[in-house]
Amino acid sequence: MGTDIAIHMKGITMNTKFIRLIQSLDPLFPIGSYTLSNGMETYVQKNVVCTREELESHLEAYLYMLSFNDLAFAAKVWEGYDIISFDALCSALKAPFEMRTGSMKQCIRFLKLHTELDSYPLLEEYKKQIEAGVCDGHYAIAMGLFIKETDADLSEALELYCYSLLSSMVNHAVKLVPLRQFDGQKALFAVAEKIPDAIRRAVSMKMEDIGASGCGFDIRSMQHEKLFSRLYIT
Repeated sequence: MGTDIAIHMKGITMNTKFIRLIQSLDPLFPIGSYTLSNGMETYVQKNVVCTREELESHLEAYLYMLSFNDLAFAAKVWEGYDIISFDALCSALKAPFEMRTGSMKQCIRFLKLHTELDSYPLLEEYKKQIEAGVCDGHYAIAMGLFIKETDADLSEALELYCYSLLSSMVNHAVKLVPLRQFDGQKALFAVAEKIPDAIRRAVSMKMEDIGASGCGFDIRSMQHEKLFSRLYIT
């Protein structure tokens, strides 16, 4: 039975390659996402995110930023833009050291797992470029290549990717503030409705606009490197 065979349940058609995409974005997929707060720890310690309303506002801002950054990188790579050039651009735009190295570590774990699980020519080539020192390796670029490998609809796949990033941030906030799980889910539910708009922005992003709007998150991530006590890498 090939991996392209669809599974039919109650009128719903689910491609097994798409299931692999869901597996890859599961919090249990061991690429180290749980160690990265993406600046959230700094925002909490500086009393910027202390309530459900503040978390919702933070998620909305983060979602807007993602459409110019990781979501746009994944979309452009899927479209076929040069991997080496985009890898270098991604390294340059991820100014915070820990944010950059976190992305690189997630990427190499992601590639290692998938190239051992099955044959993915695009991922295998990217892994070789990293091992040869031609590329640094970034998670968003690997995700764009993986979406292409699965033949998934780009917008739907990016929505899943985006939701995974936001959900991870909510889980961190719930522990750090702390907040009730219900409050975290209410904030996530409210912001998730805006994910399709962020995806449309990312897919139609002009090259000159990629990397915009993230300076506040970059500063908090840099400050995270000097926090007195920390639970997360970033």
